Amino acid sequence: MGFSDLFQTRKKHFIVQHIVFWLISVVLFTVVLIYTRSDFNFYNIGLRLAFSILITIVFLAISVYINLLWLIPEFFNKRKFILFIALEFGNILLFILLNYYVTYFFEGGNHPANLLSEFIAEFILVLLFLILSTLLKFMRDSITLQDVELRMKEVERQKIEAELRALKAQVNPHFFFNTLNSLYALSLDKSEKASELILKLSDLMRYVIYESKDDLVSVEKQLEFLQSYVYLERLRSQDSLDIQFEIKGEHLELKIAPLIYLAFLENAFKHGAKSESDHPYIHIAFDLEQADRVVFTIENRIDPFQPKRVDGGFGLTNVKKRLELLYPGRHHLNIIESLTIYRVELTIFVI
Repeated sequence: MGFSDLFQTRKKHFIVQHIVFWLISVVLFTVVLIYTRSDFNFYNIGLRLAFSILITIVFLAISVYINLLWLIPEFFNKRKFILFIALEFGNILLFILLNYYVTYFFEGGNHPANLLSEFIAEFILVLLFLILSTLLKFMRDSITLQDVELRMKEVERQKIEAELRALKAQVNPHFFFNTLNSLYALSLDKSEKASELILKLSDLMRYVIYESKDDLVSVEKQLEFLQSYVYLERLRSQDSLDIQFEIKGEHLELKIAPLIYLAFLENAFKHGAKSESDHPYIHIAFDLEQADRVVFTIENRIDPFQPKRVDGGFGLTNVKKRLELLYPGRHHLNIIESLTIYRVELTIFVI
């Protein structure tokens, strides 16, 4: 359905709603007359009296639409309350005067027996219609506003999901590209480590292809994946590289988005493993002692003469975007970089 079709449908619904409202008003107005006027009953409604009732309803409609289409938008919504009240009283008086003279004409030029009572009755009548129509308008506007907000939220949700799918799709090729390069280098050297690398690579591929499709994955599975990745990197790293992987706490059931930590490990091994400084190291730690958060830190030594990358690299830029989309206001990322040390501290609040 296009925009024009939607507009036409809404317009038809709007017209039908108003027609139904005024048909009900005619019926109710007639019923009220039957029960409030002793000289009036359903069987003695003549053409002149019926026309008088319809004219009264027309004048009521004029007052109601003056209120809905002019007074509320131009004065009430703009907080000009004093002017709104004054003009509303003028609107009511306009109805009473018009209705009085028309009734006077159709009832043969006879004035009502009690002019004050007639004035009060018509004042209450038009006031009730104005209050009822205003409440119905506010209810309708509120429902429409909620509908618009829901549609906007749905569009935003679909946009975020599409962006997350695109970001996740970028992670996988980037990861496999690096891993296959390592496998290629080992195969050229005819290293015995190549077979172990292929085995671990199959485990990693299984996780990336199947497990990472879920929106959330348990920390336990993510740790298994990361430990396999670290094992894989150990195979092709120099013996002097000190690699530590520490896990504190037992809340392994916590669930977070998959592949969040991979970019940080890739970055650490890319720069820390190649560091030519004394005692190169990569220290990885997960703190799972609290049931509402996952605290992750990774630190590596870097070459002080290696040029710094301002943007942090493709993978880090990617994971920052995912964190902003998945955990807005629910994560804290702190990156500390000195001449010789690069440290990442990431806390994700899961509850």
